[in-house]
Amino acid sequence: MTPGSREHLKKVAVHAVIVTFNAEEDSFARLISTLSGQVDRLHVIDNTSGASSVHDWIVGAGSTNVEYHALGENLGIATALNEGMRQAMAQGATHVLLSDQDSLPEQRMVHGLLRALAGLQAQGIRAGAVGPTFTDRNTGITFPFQSRVPGKFFYGHAVATDEHPIVEALTLITSGKLIPVEALRDVGLMREDLFIDDVDIEWCLRARAYGWRVFGTCMARMSHAMGESDLDVWYFGWRKETNYSPLRVYYRTRNYVALCREKGIDLRWKVRNGWYTFGVVYSQVFFGKHGREALRMALRGLRDGVRNRMGRYEPG
Repeated sequence: MTPGSREHLKKVAVHAVIVTFNAEEDSFARLISTLSGQVDRLHVIDNTSGASSVHDWIVGAGSTNVEYHALGENLGIATALNEGMRQAMAQGATHVLLSDQDSLPEQRMVHGLLRALAGLQAQGIRAGAVGPTFTDRNTGITFPFQSRVPGKFFYGHAVATDEHPIVEALTLITSGKLIPVEALRDVGLMREDLFIDDVDIEWCLRARAYGWRVFGTCMARMSHAMGESDLDVWYFGWRKETNYSPLRVYYRTRNYVALCREKGIDLRWKVRNGWYTFGVVYSQVFFGKHGREALRMALRGLRDGVRNRMGRYEPG
């Protein structure tokens, strides 16, 4: 039987996990409609505090393979993902697909991910995750994959093309990431004390430390919103960057410091990602709408990271 063939793909059971937080109805409905037909079961984990209309939207969509679970408060994306993955594994999933509420996969994205994964496994590669090529809806930028590049001391970026449709990556974003359950059982679930940012990065780097490899592919595509909106930033010329709230600046700064304490993460990644984190702070402080607050939250994140104060941000 050929890996990636229809017969081979029938043997898998893909469960998707969508984490929601104050979701917007139209985009959420499109996501449910598009993704529910590509997977065996869809677990919606709602992080919204208080009343939520997500369950009513699911009922209105008419999809019969969607399960809804409300956490009752915002416990963070890692906790919500872990709840959904536990449900999926308990119900016999062989693969888990992760998704944010603001992503929109193409019609055959999951099929493309499975084909890419099967092809890697046929080569004897221990593939722990595969992710799609994605385009940011806010900026229109199609992102490459963070990757080791020959001749570069730090990491660079690789683009999956028709000629080379699968590239090895260092990390993948959460949304669109397809993970075999055997990798989840070996590596473990998401690190909950990070709460939101860098949850995806930490898991991928941990998986690599366990001997698993992660890949990106253009055989599967999706659109995704990277932040609240786009932002014009001056880096020796004007360019589009993602606009983040001051709270997200806090988490990005704090969690970067937390990852720097991890001995299993390559020092070259820490140095290179430090420059990226500085760039996020620079763009939000000098070009964002809430520059002063972004600076305050970045400094608070730096302090809490050094003090190892993790979990949900608590004012004061």
